[in-house]
Amino acid sequence: MSRVLCRIAPGVAGMLLALGVAVGAPRSYELLPNDPQPRLFAEGAISTPGDEAGGVFSRDGNDFYFALLNPTTTFPRIGLLCVSHWRDGRWTTPEVLPFSGKHLDLTPRLSPDGKTMFFTSSRPAPNSQTSVLRIWKVDRSATGWSEPRPLPPPVNSPDNRWNSAASVTADGTIYFTSDREEPGRSQIYRSRVAGGVYEEPEKLGPEINSEFSDYDPFVSADESLLFFASAGPGLPPQGSRPGNLFGGGFYYGRGDLYVSRRVNGKWLKARHLEHGVNSTAEEGAPALTPDGRHLVFMSERSPFVIPMAHRIDMAEFERMVRGILNGRGNIYTIPVNALGIGEKTWPSK
Repeated sequence: MSRVLCRIAPGVAGMLLALGVAVGAPRSYELLPNDPQPRLFAEGAISTPGDEAGGVFSRDGNDFYFALLNPTTTFPRIGLLCVSHWRDGRWTTPEVLPFSGKHLDLTPRLSPDGKTMFFTSSRPAPNSQTSVLRIWKVDRSATGWSEPRPLPPPVNSPDNRWNSAASVTADGTIYFTSDREEPGRSQIYRSRVAGGVYEEPEKLGPEINSEFSDYDPFVSADESLLFFASAGPGLPPQGSRPGNLFGGGFYYGRGDLYVSRRVNGKWLKARHLEHGVNSTAEEGAPALTPDGRHLVFMSERSPFVIPMAHRIDMAEFERMVRGILNGRGNIYTIPVNALGIGEKTWPSK
């Protein structure tokens, strides 16, 4: 019997158990490993040999939403928004959400109250034939999901610039990616809400945005932490942010994850995440569990490096390329308290 049940009067506990109420049952994200290194999430059910990205838990921990991408070098790709359910101590086979399945859909994010999902999609907006990336939202009720609606200007810019990866705070402030200032170069913006209307977005300062591409922001509900990805072209002289990791072979822009803390209304200089979060592969789509205790992120890490540590034969190649760690996206988690980003670890300025 759980410690919570032990504190309930026996008669009340018995009645609740008879009704099938799981008093004190832990949420799925409360069962995540507390290891100080990243751990693969839901291996075989959600993290598979396929290409998974994004990932957020519902408030009650019973649902996990993520994107599943097809393997292709063309654009746009197909991106399915999927959900897996936590049942009987395991994650179910994912299902495609009813409003997804025809376009490139990415980065599902839930509002702090869990009632609205924001996501990125290449689907044309009403009265438009342009398939640029826009931010969409759907509302959830007892009867299911609403029809998707694109966010209005000024968040989705009227000049068909790309806007993506929205994350919202408890007061409705939205953080997102946009290339509205320089086509093809992603930067992170914020738009506050006044009277139910989004204000003109403001580009975050040099503490967050760099001379490179900065994208995939995730802001905590209280607007105290901001996680995001950053990538540069990698080749000299352009380079990348200091701290970005590179492996062997040809250099190309790979995203690494960064974090900033907001103090007295201002974001501090972003830090490159350590403790095994970043690798020489692509990392992106950071998010927090609803209790704020674990970071969830995508990584394309694999055993393939150039040169390999030893010569591999066909059998080993087949095993590696068909395995879960084959260089396509998977979902990882790590406790936030293992990241060394507590308030006392930041400089005063």
